[in-house]
Amino acid sequence: MATSPEKSPALDADPEPSGLLSATVVAGLRNLGGIISPPLTKLLIANSLKLTLHPDATIAPVPELYASNAACAKQSEYAVVTLYALATKHGWDGLQLRQQLEQLALDAGTVDELSRVFEDSRKELILRQLQLGHSFPHITDIQWRIVCDVKSSTSDCSTGVANFHINLGNFRPSSGERETIVEFICNAEELQSLINRLKEIERHCHQMAVA
Repeated sequence: MATSPEKSPALDADPEPSGLLSATVVAGLRNLGGIISPPLTKLLIANSLKLTLHPDATIAPVPELYASNAACAKQSEYAVVTLYALATKHGWDGLQLRQQLEQLALDAGTVDELSRVFEDSRKELILRQLQLGHSFPHITDIQWRIVCDVKSSTSDCSTGVANFHINLGNFRPSSGERETIVEFICNAEELQSLINRLKEIERHCHQMAVA
C-alpha cells in the first residue's frame, strides 16, 4: 500500500530563499524529479511553458502527467508557470534562474531542465510579459499629411488655412501590422509648439543621461 511521502525538513526550514517564491511554489518545484519521475518532469516543464506562453489557447491534455498523483502534478505545473513568470518579470537570465533554483535543494536534473527551457524560451517569455497588464502606449512611428479647407461649390465659407493631420502609432511585434495609437489635427503654430516641447523633453533627458 502506497504511503504519503514524508515532509522534507528543508521545506519548513527555508521555504522562500529567493524572497519571491511562496512555500507552495517551492513545494511544487521539489516534486519534480522526485515524486514526479524525471521523464514526466521534462514533459511537465514543456507543458507548463506552453501554458505560460499561450494561456488562452487550447492546450492538448497530457493524461500521463496526472495518472499517478494528480494533485502533485497540478501543484508542480502551477509552480513552473509561476517561476517562469517571476523570472521574466525580474529580468533574470538562465544563470540567475539557476542560482535561485540551487538555493532550493532541488533535484540536479530538474535544475538543468528548468534552466535550459527558460533560457531557450526567454525571448518568447519576455514578449508574452509585455502583452500583459496595462501600460502606456509605445509610439514608434509617425505619419502625417497636410489638409486644407478650401472654398466649395456649396459653401462660401473657407478659411484657406492649411492644417496638419498627425497619426502616431506602432507595429505589432507578432504580425508587424501597424496600429494607430492617437491621431489629431493641428495648425502650423500648434505643430511648432509641440515640436518645441518635444525638443525640450529631449534636452532634459540628455542632461539626465550625462549627469
